[in-house]
Amino acid sequence: MIAQPGSSPLRAFLAARYGRGFATRNEIIAWQAAGLRKLRQKIMPRSPFYAAFATAPMADWPVMNKALLMQHFTGINTRGIHLDTAMEVALRSEESRDFAPMIGDVAVGLSTGTSGQRGLFLTNKRERALWAAVMCGRFWPSPLLSQQRIAFFLRANNALYESLSNPLMQFHFYDLLNPFEGNLAALDAQKPTVLIAPAQILGQIAKAQEAGQLRIAPRRIISVAEVLSPEDSAIIETVFGQRPEQVYQCTEGVLAYTCRHGSLHLNERYIHFDRDEIEGGNGAFCPVITDFTRQTLPILRYRLDDVLIPDPTPCPCGCASQRLLRIEGRADDMLWWPGADGRPRLVPADAIRQAVATLPVPVRDYRVIEEAGQLTVWLDTTIPEIAGPAMQQALHKVAAGLGCQPPAITVKRGLPPDEGAKRRRVLVKRG
Repeated sequence: MIAQPGSSPLRAFLAARYGRGFATRNEIIAWQAAGLRKLRQKIMPRSPFYAAFATAPMADWPVMNKALLMQHFTGINTRGIHLDTAMEVALRSEESRDFAPMIGDVAVGLSTGTSGQRGLFLTNKRERALWAAVMCGRFWPSPLLSQQRIAFFLRANNALYESLSNPLMQFHFYDLLNPFEGNLAALDAQKPTVLIAPAQILGQIAKAQEAGQLRIAPRRIISVAEVLSPEDSAIIETVFGQRPEQVYQCTEGVLAYTCRHGSLHLNERYIHFDRDEIEGGNGAFCPVITDFTRQTLPILRYRLDDVLIPDPTPCPCGCASQRLLRIEGRADDMLWWPGADGRPRLVPADAIRQAVATLPVPVRDYRVIEEAGQLTVWLDTTIPEIAGPAMQQALHKVAAGLGCQPPAITVKRGLPPDEGAKRRRVLVKRG
């Protein structure tokens, strides 16, 4: 999760608060080798599924995904918790919106994710304490002993998030399934010093502040749960006068967060990353992660469906952990258009964003949906008669630059109905 086995929450807090990160790749390699040794010695033998792999080369460990993790859940976890028992607790919490029930000291969380595949995660008391130590160490505003009011927007609460609470902190969970207007009123009354929410919710909060519906002045703004686009970041920074920070976290762990210079770095202190590279010429890859610290539900060689774009340039912060240029999105939502040589060409989501950004009229938001060889572009604009033809031209220009041919394009005004808990500006629907 957040610190290597044997590390205390205090050490994890101090490292997150005052540490400068790894200076070289060799330091990272040595640190991770020690983490993997502890994983083999202390965690894998306690998992009926992984015990037989504890002495095997890492390349021989099975590659996991969400479906396989759920299939082998009962054997993978180290507490003997049956899948049906955990799912019953999670579903009951989802239905009642009471997220306090646990199995002993183990908190159970349910994630649907962008794919719609249900996934469970388990955390014991120590794992929750370590997570809270790093989050507080990294994002607690100065001065250190000042009292804070944290507003946390998410689809579901969990004891993991409640572990942020301490005598200096007022923690308030805002349920995204509640009416947004009610959440806004409570947020205005709370006057949070730290605001944590998915990017689209931060954008809506910024617009409400701009319209005079809110009067809050958070000292730290943190985007979680979905990709923070340049458009959302810009409006948040314009309204609140500060650039939002990012935590790239999913059910499987904290994969990255921004440094003090605003760069997103992989969490290589606590997670080993293999790369399943995809075509595109920019080093794009799907991460295959091994978490050194997940004791209750080990996460080993777990392949995520997110596409990450590495940034090869060193970060001014001096940390050698891999810097990310951006999180492209889900692999299943990558646009692949046929090239002149017959091979498909990857069309980066950033190329679509740039096409929208260069339109001659203002566009508040957009969606791109590809289905059955048809590309539908939705533009939230007041001048569709100009935006539509311009968007057609811009996409053909993108295709020409990439040496490929776009599918048939239709441009529509407005936005389609949301189809999931997480917003996806680019969506590929496959039959």
